[in-house]
Amino acid sequence: MKLLVIGGTSFVGRHIVEQSLLNGHEVVLFNRGKTNPNLFPKCRRIIGDRRMNMDQAALEHWDAVIDTSGYTPNDVKPVIEALKEKSDHYTFISTISVYDDHSKGDVNENSSIFTHTVTTDEVTGETYGALKVMCEKVVNEGFGGKALIVRPCIIVGPDDPTDRFTYWAMRTIEEGPIAIPGGERKVQWIDVRDLAKWLVEMIEKQKTGTFNAASQPISFEAFIDELISEQGTEKIAILDTIVEKVEMDPKHRFPFWIPISEQYPQGFFIVDASNAVNAGLSIRPLQVTADDTRKWAKHLDAEKCKAGPTNEIEKLLIDKAMK
Repeated sequence: MKLLVIGGTSFVGRHIVEQSLLNGHEVVLFNRGKTNPNLFPKCRRIIGDRRMNMDQAALEHWDAVIDTSGYTPNDVKPVIEALKEKSDHYTFISTISVYDDHSKGDVNENSSIFTHTVTTDEVTGETYGALKVMCEKVVNEGFGGKALIVRPCIIVGPDDPTDRFTYWAMRTIEEGPIAIPGGERKVQWIDVRDLAKWLVEMIEKQKTGTFNAASQPISFEAFIDELISEQGTEKIAILDTIVEKVEMDPKHRFPFWIPISEQYPQGFFIVDASNAVNAGLSIRPLQVTADDTRKWAKHLDAEKCKAGPTNEIEKLLIDKAMK
């Protein structure tokens, strides 16, 4: 297949490209050439801005287009307009953040999503989900029955620029008691390589529709137990009330943590991904994901990660929890 990847050199995109090449496809990258420009030297590149230069990509016909970097309608509209008659299939990477109600537990692809219109082009924690809903609408209006919408949960593994999972992978091999979110809470993830493998297979089969992509949820304590390398490591559960009272930059709070509330009774975004599993999605063991992430992040320790508590904050949380 002749594939056009919008983006393709940062985390999700680069793994999709790697899997596509492994499967023997011709891959052409469309991006600005700013992120990891030396990746995939054998791939042809179309250098341009997706908002202004899609006419270059519209000079050719594509078996499929994979959009890994659309966050606002202004990102997506120029691409759809230019390529809706130039491609047989369109894949858009969305997010489970499109769902507006987690109060009843697991949500599926038919659960309610944000319906309000966002007028700003700024992507924030408040606008992210609604903007992605608007993007999905643009894709479906342009490609109709030729569109594949994928809604992943938190994506983890090697090359992750956020360090959210990397923090836990590195912290759980370090010495000393480890602070973890307390309470009856669950967590989900998806290894970027599992997502890429499944997604490319879906494109090869010309599958369409909307799918959540996530692991089976497990308790947070079980999640940490899978990551801990030394048996007997002491885990100190920190109540949400303690976390919320400690003044800190939001990036230094626990990754994968949302305060348990009526809106988030499981302490996280939890979705039903059975449709994707039935369509071939498989999840590798969490320990494998952790080990591979550690090999990639061997230059880091937990405190150097972009996400997660610093040593000082973790000690403060533990001290408060022990009182």
